[in-house]
Amino acid sequence: MDLSNVYHTTDMILNTLDFGSLFAGFHKYRFALYNSKEIYLDGKLMPYQEGFRGNTSILYDDEFIAIWNLELDPIEDIEILAYSLVHEMFHCHQRANKEKRYPSDLVLLNYPDDMENFLKKYNENRYLTEAYEQQDIEQFKKFVSIRNNRMNVYPDMVCQELRTETLEGMAEYVGLKALRSINAEKFKIITRNYVHKLRAEDSLMFDVRRISYYSGSIYFLCLDNFGFTIKNTFDSEQTVYEQSTIDTNNIVAEVYPFGFISSNYSEFLKEKEAKVARHISKSKYIACNAIICGYDPMNMFRIGNIIYCSHFICLNIGGNIESINSAIALRLADNSNQEIIGYYII
Repeated sequence: MDLSNVYHTTDMILNTLDFGSLFAGFHKYRFALYNSKEIYLDGKLMPYQEGFRGNTSILYDDEFIAIWNLELDPIEDIEILAYSLVHEMFHCHQRANKEKRYPSDLVLLNYPDDMENFLKKYNENRYLTEAYEQQDIEQFKKFVSIRNNRMNVYPDMVCQELRTETLEGMAEYVGLKALRSINAEKFKIITRNYVHKLRAEDSLMFDVRRISYYSGSIYFLCLDNFGFTIKNTFDSEQTVYEQSTIDTNNIVAEVYPFGFISSNYSEFLKEKEAKVARHISKSKYIACNAIICGYDPMNMFRIGNIIYCSHFICLNIGGNIESINSAIALRLADNSNQEIIGYYII
């Protein structure tokens, strides 16, 4: 894939957008496309640099820029690539405005296996999707009612969900608004897919960080559709959900039983355990006292005291940062989400 041609075609699409209408104060940020050998930025091709990893925002030359790896995540549809870059540009905007509400990804990996919580969360997502599809504000208030209940019962974990929605769901919402301007049909296709994901009777609902992309973006679109103001003060401790309160007085939201949740969760755990077991069986173990300091949150999971990372990890070993760009299983120290005592690597 020719980086130069893709970059300039994408840039032409981005230049058609009114960034300020997507979110007040938002503007276009510089972006780079890259692969394992080259980076294309500002009309120039340069050799690959170690700091370019994943699809995200990075600080480059004292400025936040959006980056996309076209080798690991090739996107043939330039309009979809443009919308994806708007998502990453909004991460630049969050960081430039001193965003404080980052989720603790390593804490989220230890999300409790509470079936009552998962049941309520699935009902919550069903009400949210019905509110979006039917443009029904009563369904939306039922979603809010169940979520508020979960916030009271599981405050720490729901806080991490809301932080993920604030960070990733908000970026995806802004990206989707850009896509609606670029190509309304593609916007409809993607939002229908997100509705399907939130309703699906599969293991995605247990991947709390990933599903928060979808619940967050659909939630923010609902706020727009129903005429509510989205309040998002970047340097606040409160998440967007907490800032954008909805009155649910006299709302009764029934929690319906869904038997698939318990059986799917058991299967979900078995699959993760088998993946870790296969990796360990082929690996050598290296004892190592280190702190996890860099990771890909979308491609990692935890089973017991093992964190499996399919792409890469960065470890702080005695003050030195070591990057490992391969699948790895980390053994955590007791009572820690970040300190490791060794790892398994093929």
